[in-house]
Amino acid sequence: LSRATAFLLAVDPPEKKHEGASQHLEMAETRRQARSFKREHGFTLASPGGQMKDMGWLEFAPREFRPDVHVVASSHVLSLFLWKEYYPQDWLSKVRKEHCRYSLEVFDEGNSVAEFALEGEPMHHPEGRDVALAHFKDEDVILPKLKDLGIDILHLRGAKALYEKDENILFDGYAVVGGETDENNNANINNNAEEKEEQDGRVFHPLRQPGNLSFRLNDRFFATTDIPLPEGMCGAPALDEKGFCCGVVEGIVPTDHENKSLAGSAAFMPSYVMQEFVEYAERKMLRALMPDDLFQSCVAAKKTNTIGGGVFKLEGDGNYTTNTNWEEAYDGITKELKSRYSKEEYEAYMSVVEDEKEQIKEILNKEGGDMQEIMHRVRERTLELREKVHEEYRKQQSKDT
Repeated sequence: LSRATAFLLAVDPPEKKHEGASQHLEMAETRRQARSFKREHGFTLASPGGQMKDMGWLEFAPREFRPDVHVVASSHVLSLFLWKEYYPQDWLSKVRKEHCRYSLEVFDEGNSVAEFALEGEPMHHPEGRDVALAHFKDEDVILPKLKDLGIDILHLRGAKALYEKDENILFDGYAVVGGETDENNNANINNNAEEKEEQDGRVFHPLRQPGNLSFRLNDRFFATTDIPLPEGMCGAPALDEKGFCCGVVEGIVPTDHENKSLAGSAAFMPSYVMQEFVEYAERKMLRALMPDDLFQSCVAAKKTNTIGGGVFKLEGDGNYTTNTNWEEAYDGITKELKSRYSKEEYEAYMSVVEDEKEQIKEILNKEGGDMQEIMHRVRERTLELREKVHEEYRKQQSKDT
C-alpha cells in the first residue's frame, strides 16, 4: 500500500584508514587474530570499536548473533496501522502488525531488479518520530547481493561534526512517477487486494537532489532545494559533502505554507537525533540477545569505559577519571563480594569496611585533613592489625603442631 525510499545504515563504525607499512601490518595481524579466534570458537570477536564508552551497543556482540546493517525507512511506510491519519482506507482500523509483511526492493531506472524479505518486527521511534528500523531475514545471503548491485552502506555523521547554515546537502532517494496516489504517497486502492497490481501504476526512479541547510526548528532541520522533493523521498538519507548521513527525510513543507521561507523545504531529522534512536534500538536488541548478567556487564563497560566497571576508570587520554561515582562503585564492590565469598566471609569484610568508615569520620571531625591521606592511614592501621592476627594464628598453629 505504501512505498518510499529506504537505505542501509551500518551497525559498526567505518574502518580507520591505515597509512604506512606498520599500520597495514598491524591491521593484517588484527584480521589474522580474528580469523584464528573464529576457527577456534566458531564466531568472531565483538567489534574493537575504540573506547568502550563510545562503542555502539551491538558492537558488544559477535557479528554472528546480530545484524551488520539496519534498514532505515519511514515509520508510516512500514507500519500503516500506526499512522491512520495518513491513510483514507477504513479497513486499516482492523490491521495489526501480524497482518503485515515487509520487503526491500531495488530499482534501476524504474525497473525492479531485486526484492529481499525483511523481518516482521520493525522498531519504531519511542517518541513517535516518523522513522523506523527493519532487518533482513537472511542477511548473510542478502548483503553480498546488494553489494553486487552497487548499494552503499551508509554511516551516520559524527556527533562532534557541526551543522552550518547554507551547508551543501544531497538528498539521495527515489521519486514516484505516475500512478494515482494521495498526498502522502500512498496508492489509492480499494478493499479488493487482487486489484492492487492493476491499480498501482507507480514507477520509481532514482533521484539525487542537492540542497542547502536553511533553517532549524528544535530538533528538525530544513533545507531548500531548487524544486521541492517529489513523492517517494520520505525516509531518504541526507548526505553531507563527505558522504556521511547527516539526516533522514521526514517530509516536505507544503508549497502553500504561510511561512514563505519554509514553503517547499525538505524537513529532515538530523543525524544526532537519529543516533539517539539507533542507540535506543540497539540497546533493546542487545538486551534480547544476552543473559541479564552479561548485558549488565556491557552497560557497566559503556558507563565506566572499563571491563568490569571498576572504581577507577580511564578517560580518553589514558588518565584516571576524577568524577568516579562512589555510590555506584561501592554498590558494585559489595555485589562482587557477595558473589565470591560465603555469607560469613562477606559479613567479616563489611564489618572491617564499616569500622574503617567510622575511623575516617572521626579523624575528619577531630583533625581534618586530606581525605586520601586519612584513608591511607586507616588502611595501614587495618593491615597492621590483620598482620598481628595472622601472626598470632601462625604461632598457635606452630604450637599445636
